[in-house]
Amino acid sequence: MRIRLLLLATVFWVGTGFSAPAKGQQLIVSGDPEHVHPQLGAYVEEIVPGEEREYAVEVSNPTEKDITALLYMADAIPALGGGMDFTLPNDPDLSSAAWYTTPDRPITVRAGETERFTVNMRIPDSVQPGQYVSVIGVYDDQDHTVEVSDDTQARFVTHVVRKTGLQVVLNFKLDEAKPPQAVPHAAVYAKENEKAFLSILLMNEGGSLSKPEMTVEVKRQDEGKPVLELKTRFDSIYAGTVAQYRAELSRPLAPGAYLAEVITNVNGQMEQKVLPFEVAGEEESTRWGTASSGEVIQVAEDGSPLPAPWLGLHRIYLYAGLLLLIVIVTWRRKRADKRRSREPR
Repeated sequence: MRIRLLLLATVFWVGTGFSAPAKGQQLIVSGDPEHVHPQLGAYVEEIVPGEEREYAVEVSNPTEKDITALLYMADAIPALGGGMDFTLPNDPDLSSAAWYTTPDRPITVRAGETERFTVNMRIPDSVQPGQYVSVIGVYDDQDHTVEVSDDTQARFVTHVVRKTGLQVVLNFKLDEAKPPQAVPHAAVYAKENEKAFLSILLMNEGGSLSKPEMTVEVKRQDEGKPVLELKTRFDSIYAGTVAQYRAELSRPLAPGAYLAEVITNVNGQMEQKVLPFEVAGEEESTRWGTASSGEVIQVAEDGSPLPAPWLGLHRIYLYAGLLLLIVIVTWRRKRADKRRSREPR
């Protein structure tokens, strides 16, 4: 119960999302073409516990200025709104990023040149069956700012983080690993800049990458007719992580208590949960207009959060909340693995 309460609290911290790294990354990271998977563009290998590995990366600078950045090891995580992302340098290493023995270090790549680097890893002596995805990343946040305006023409300056990286996908006895999951965990409703959003969080406590399909039907608790329906799919929920789907509604929901019936399908494995959420009443709701209880709202996926002045100030807290979710899921997964390993066979 304590874990569930922690998860629920964290949901509200991250329900409105956080700013993703900006586009326009100047450095280019690539791997050894003889060993990189041609379709995935990543190192993909089977591992043996206790082995040591070495990975080569090339960092190219196609610009006309020298660039100094940080070469570091990160864990792969789902991007908010879908897609792939990875942790920042100061985030804790929760999965295979902790296996690297090469420390993070600053690098300088001169204009128009390419530098080659190697990083080393030692596989732990004891590894549970599953898939482990890390990223050899490059992080550059030197004095990049951008001016952004929202729908109300308010202008503000936010710090730009540029990062890029190369995935390292390590598989160990995948046929014995726990099947991938997409367990519905929470539904959160929020309003930003006079727009309404519904977020659904899914947890993957399985042993490999999950690519679920999801359908959501929302009803008022006191009525049987649906007021909102959506259908989507996720492409990258890594083992032991949490993914957030965020949809922008065509109009806000009326104040009251709601139930979101969420159904996920991963390789034919169905998960179904009914998640309650509240829509608080506001004086401005009459100015916005609301959806009647008998009207179905069609929604469109919002791949990234809307810019807002408060987001730049609280980005670190929102991001930390998502990381806390991942920490808790990882801890629960490891505890379950230990229990299974102690069971007599």
